[in-house]
Amino acid sequence: MPDEDTPSGGGAPPADTAAPADVRDVWHRLAFQPSRPHLVIGLLFAVLGLLATVAIVRPGTDDRWRTARTEDLVQILDDLTSRQQRLDAEAARLTGLQRDLEAGSTVEAAAEARRRLAALQVLTGTTPVSGPGLSIVISDPTRQVDASVVLDAVQELRDAGAEAIQVGPARVVVDSWFGDSADGVVVDGQPVGTPLRIQAIGDPSTLATAMGIPGGVADSVRTRGAVFAASTDPSMTISVTVPESSE
Repeated sequence: MPDEDTPSGGGAPPADTAAPADVRDVWHRLAFQPSRPHLVIGLLFAVLGLLATVAIVRPGTDDRWRTARTEDLVQILDDLTSRQQRLDAEAARLTGLQRDLEAGSTVEAAAEARRRLAALQVLTGTTPVSGPGLSIVISDPTRQVDASVVLDAVQELRDAGAEAIQVGPARVVVDSWFGDSADGVVVDGQPVGTPLRIQAIGDPSTLATAMGIPGGVADSVRTRGAVFAASTDPSMTISVTVPESSE
């Protein structure tokens, strides 16, 4: 006969057996069970962290600005500022011209047509040009300066607002080409001669600043062992012209 104090088989389990089960259930509920969205978000954060680390650690593609002198940086900033001012002035002029043309001003339309014709004549090299500008002389007895350097000089001068450019005996126009030959650099098939001379009409100080930018044309010429000299001229004339096409 069973003891009266002994619980029957259908009673509650002993306290020391139920407690561990309850604890395990609580830990199971509190434990983080990542779902697919959680994994995706975690992966995105990991990728973003990696990209940020690479961006911070990776060295710059051009370290010359980090080592440039304050005077050089100021010079570059002044050049960029003057270019921006020229663009702003041209944008304002074109905006005013648009208003005049929309208002039906025949006087403004005729003046603009004449201005465009003169600009095209300068651009195509079919007319002489006079005005202030910059004269450049490159002394290169060993012929280390090739056509790429001359082309860089022309592009820098154009970017700085040069209206007309002459390299050696050749007038540089929109379709001019530069090459190297046994006689040195040639422009449109014409040897530029030595020393190499470049004339550019435009704002002298702006053109000179563009040539003197650190790492620019002047530095490139000197790096090759040649001598670069530039002087401003309050009045110069580019008289070489390109024959007008008969087509």
